[in-house]
Amino acid sequence: MTEKNSYMGQLVFGLDIGTRSIVGTVGYKEDNRFVVVAQRVREHETRAMLDGQIHDIGKVSETIRQVKEELEEAIGRKLTDVCIAAAGRVLRTVNSHVEYPFGSDKEIVSEDIYALTSSAVEKAYEEFLKQQTEEDMKFYCVGYSVVRFYLNGYPMGNLEGHKARTIGVDLIATFLPEDVVDGLYRAVELAGLEVANMTLEPIAAIQVAIPERFRMLNIALIDVGAGTSDISITNDGCIIAYGMIPLAGDELTELIVQHYLVDFQTAERIKLASTTGEMITYKDIMMIEHSIPAKEVWELIEPVTDKMTTAVAEKIKELNGGQTVSATFVVGGGGKIHGYTEMLADKLGLPQERVALRGEEVLQEVTFEQPDIEKDPLIVTPIGICLEMELSQLTEKQFYHGTFERRTD
Repeated sequence: MTEKNSYMGQLVFGLDIGTRSIVGTVGYKEDNRFVVVAQRVREHETRAMLDGQIHDIGKVSETIRQVKEELEEAIGRKLTDVCIAAAGRVLRTVNSHVEYPFGSDKEIVSEDIYALTSSAVEKAYEEFLKQQTEEDMKFYCVGYSVVRFYLNGYPMGNLEGHKARTIGVDLIATFLPEDVVDGLYRAVELAGLEVANMTLEPIAAIQVAIPERFRMLNIALIDVGAGTSDISITNDGCIIAYGMIPLAGDELTELIVQHYLVDFQTAERIKLASTTGEMITYKDIMMIEHSIPAKEVWELIEPVTDKMTTAVAEKIKELNGGQTVSATFVVGGGGKIHGYTEMLADKLGLPQERVALRGEEVLQEVTFEQPDIEKDPLIVTPIGICLEMELSQLTEKQFYHGTFERRTD
């Protein structure tokens, strides 16, 4: 994006294209802080997305266009490139290790690290293809995370500046079906934007929610959206696993639809109101007005919340080698529902204070120039999408097309 004197750094535009809403964020990096210049949110008018996958490309594209135009008006310039994140029911991961000789008489530079990680992603892609059968759908690599670098066979946090006989890397590459990725790209293109970078939603969320200084601890991060619950696990200073389950906030909304005989939008308002007030007023499809206590909604959704937290806890333990974690951070709107964190703590066998919603607490290094933005769990992932652009080494085109050529510039 074009740099202007009115901002301290180059602007980055990130879009969180969620199942219930689209959040657009424009900001820039300043030293160790990220400055949010403007942010806009628009909900889908219909159920154009389900479980993180676009069902109506035209309607999603129109909502993206509206968010884009509102942000352009706010910042006074055109937006052409955007960073996005993907989610979906079917996430697959591959762990990869690459090690090769290095001339010991020269220092390691960023291009060498780029080439190393590129080779590891390429190897992961090749391993992934070997696991596929003719019946399997086509997948794209949508992101990766370095687990650990190696210098002469020993673990190393940062290779740059060192001299070595050999260099190596462990990383996790993540893959999603082509229809998920293709839908996102097409919706963005129809809105007059070009994808500059794509990542995975849990990769984006963890950039904000669990800073590197906390990753020595065995922590789980859950991003509870509308269609999917995205999971990341940290330990020993790095991210060790990613996962997703197709259970999230929409499961609760659909139950409210059936029980109170309302449309989906009204059910969504009932669900959200149950987290903030004591009484809820709504009209059913017969236009009859009702007033119900929030506790009634809590009791209604409790079995589904129990089902969701059970599935999340089982997935966390699976990703963590069959064991529970030391603590769990919860972000995303779905995690704000009554009883969610308490139930999850019980399923994980953790004290309740070790499973908590995270919003303002993990946004200490984020500055908001737009005064009406509330620091809550809903905006963690959108900001993480922007930050991931700063950290990414491979371009989205290399991921998307399944090619991993090394830089020559």
